[in-house]
Amino acid sequence: MPQHPGDPSSVLAAADRARDRLATGLRLPRGLFPVLAVAIAGQVGAAAYGIAAQTTAGLAVVLAGAAVFLAIAALVLVQFRRINGVRVDGLASTIILGTGTTSTLAYMGTFAAATLAAFDSRWWLVVFAAAVGGAAYSLSAYRWWHAYRRNPVERAGGASPRMLALLALAACVGIAVLMVGS
Repeated sequence: MPQHPGDPSSVLAAADRARDRLATGLRLPRGLFPVLAVAIAGQVGAAAYGIAAQTTAGLAVVLAGAAVFLAIAALVLVQFRRINGVRVDGLASTIILGTGTTSTLAYMGTFAAATLAAFDSRWWLVVFAAAVGGAAYSLSAYRWWHAYRRNPVERAGGASPRMLALLALAACVGIAVLMVGS
């Protein structure tokens, strides 16, 4: 369709085509989904162990698991920006931090299962639940990414950085309350 500078619908159509070309041309860092699965599984397993241990060393394991996950998340986001030269709304919050419904449910369910198994010292079940959680989380991220590329407008947006910071603060307060109470 030829573009006519005076016709707003023509300009909007050209912008839509450019957005769609950009969305389909975006590339993720190599191995993102397997790395995400391992990072989540490690974080779930570390958290389940640490919570069940209810010791200072257990808290250190919980924090180490979270730190490793956050380091991997930051590395992935830096690599994405380096590869593509852009930021994508929803990439950090939905894919990496799992704010989508499916990834949240997968994480919470397998985290609960791993934690209960850790309290019973069923370590094979902790590992299994953590692995399932990582795989489900990663699959959810994979599905979101492909849906985003098909329709970036529908998937645009994600949790704001302020909201994510508020949620992180709430999680830290929750952990502190749990530790003080034990």
